[in-house]
Amino acid sequence: MAYTVTIQNTPWQFQVHEGETVLQAALRQEIPVPWGCGGGVCGVCMGHIVLGEMVYPDGEPIALFEEDAEAGKGLFCVGHPISDLILDLPEMDEDWEPFD
Repeated sequence: MAYTVTIQNTPWQFQVHEGETVLQAALRQEIPVPWGCGGGVCGVCMGHIVLGEMVYPDGEPIALFEEDAEAGKGLFCVGHPISDLILDLPEMDEDWEPFD
């Protein structure tokens, strides 16, 4: 099963396969999302989940504080979608230039 992820206010939409994190799927499809550690520790990949749900199979990540989760935020480096997602990543507006 695959889920569709749409990044709000960007042209980016991609598929996440079962067993993949949102970050893994984005990188596999060359979507230039912001990320740092890839393990839920730094918080660089945090964004708002506008619509849909994610789970963390390995437990709640260190960088996702309770107040962030309650505010609808998620860490995409370790999050697995369980539905289609619409994400808001404020960094990824029309001026977004990923690090090389």
